[in-house]
Amino acid sequence: MSRVGYAPIEIPDNVDVKISGKDLKIKGSKGELKHHLNEGITAKVKDNVIIFDRKNDEKKYKSLHGLNRSIVSNMVKGVSEGYMKKLMVVGTGYKVEIKGSWLILSLGLSHDIYFEIPEIMEVKTEKIGRTAEGNIPELQAIIDLISPDKEMLGLVAASIRDLKPPGTYNKAKGIRYADEHIRKKPGKVAGGAETA
Repeated sequence: MSRVGYAPIEIPDNVDVKISGKDLKIKGSKGELKHHLNEGITAKVKDNVIIFDRKNDEKKYKSLHGLNRSIVSNMVKGVSEGYMKKLMVVGTGYKVEIKGSWLILSLGLSHDIYFEIPEIMEVKTEKIGRTAEGNIPELQAIIDLISPDKEMLGLVAASIRDLKPPGTYNKAKGIRYADEHIRKKPGKVAGGAETA
């Protein structure tokens, strides 16, 4: 028995859930999300909670039972509270700005990078400049990504980080998650490693 799959999801007061066959539509103050249930999985709303059931106890249906319940739980939280990921841009001369639906990044390349912001996402930037934050003296900017869609938020954050991943030999310059620790390698002339 899947403990996750059978756990009911409470519906907050500001969230509206509609189920039509296999399609779920969840709407809240932060946005609206849709989900199509996998084969063999059903859902219903009863006493202000969402309850999931599965066709039988085959392994694939057990896995899908818990998966669909987790996805919908994240959606309910996303439309009511929202999710946020914070990225740090580290490197002298690096710049970040927003123009319309584009995030423009200057990352020491011969050209600026234009990254299109999805409609369901809000992006905020904060210029840091020369101010040191903790043990990151070359921190130039902070990017806040906010969205009700947890999956998309993770994908977009990873895509932005991949534009200039932090290096290990270049003072860890690049884009990193705010809670990420980079293990810097000293190179051939110095001894020992340090963490940024």
